[in-house]
Amino acid sequence: MLVRQFLIDSYSGFDHLFNWGIDRWEVFRYSGNAGSELAGDRVWERFVRLWEDGGRLVGVAHPEDGGDLHVQIDADHRYLENEMFAWGEEHRSPGQVAGALSTWVRAHDSHRREVLRSRGWKRIGLDGYTRRRSLLTPLPAGPLPDGYLIRSLDLMGDRDAEGRAAVSRAAFGTTRTAEMARVLASAPSYRPDLDLAAIAGDGTFAAYTTVWLDEVNRFGVLEPVGTHPDHRRIGLASAVMAEGMRRAAALGAETAYVGCGDDPGVNRLYEKVGFVDVDADELWEAPRSSG
Repeated sequence: MLVRQFLIDSYSGFDHLFNWGIDRWEVFRYSGNAGSELAGDRVWERFVRLWEDGGRLVGVAHPEDGGDLHVQIDADHRYLENEMFAWGEEHRSPGQVAGALSTWVRAHDSHRREVLRSRGWKRIGLDGYTRRRSLLTPLPAGPLPDGYLIRSLDLMGDRDAEGRAAVSRAAFGTTRTAEMARVLASAPSYRPDLDLAAIAGDGTFAAYTTVWLDEVNRFGVLEPVGTHPDHRRIGLASAVMAEGMRRAAALGAETAYVGCGDDPGVNRLYEKVGFVDVDADELWEAPRSSG
């Protein structure tokens, strides 16, 4: 919760979503590490390091998947980044030791690029985008194809938890279970009214998105956005995104963000619904660990 508050507080120091939003931090814990939560052994906590200044949190270094390192920083404490990456290189998780240690850098962030370059990291290339759009301008209609409906979910119920897990497995190849889906509902920022699915006539969960709302900074993040392979290319992703943005705007959000890789079709979809402002993300790799 301390890191969550830091991510909220540090947003205003930059002119865009520079650090993670609360969405990614909570998805990291309650989705990516749902199995750890269920087992009561939060292994991921052992690889998180906090930096404080006068008792105030100003920086966080942590993994997300097995072989990456992420640094969240207060805008006035960027001089700490060299120290933070040094710590991350020295204290690698098992997945980071086994393979290459990687991180992602905003393409316009010359400061972090120079820190990494000075430490021997290598730029691999562009590896995704963070897109944003205003919610104060007209929102897309997002028409829903015949035979489908969009509704919010109740992950405490067996039907919705399994449906949510099933569409995640189909869309992204995950190993989600209904029990894991229910863990997500315990995240502090999770709101059932912003967890949306397009349901086919036979009850299949055909597409879905969850909107994570930062009420302080007035923005929402759509994470994830997924469509079942059997229901693609008929406008369902656009429809659930449009509904999510309308609900976020009604709750006071002024900006929406979505992250994506470099797939041209996915990027065209996001551009179509107004996510035309883009920050490119570069992939960098550290020197191999001698340990």
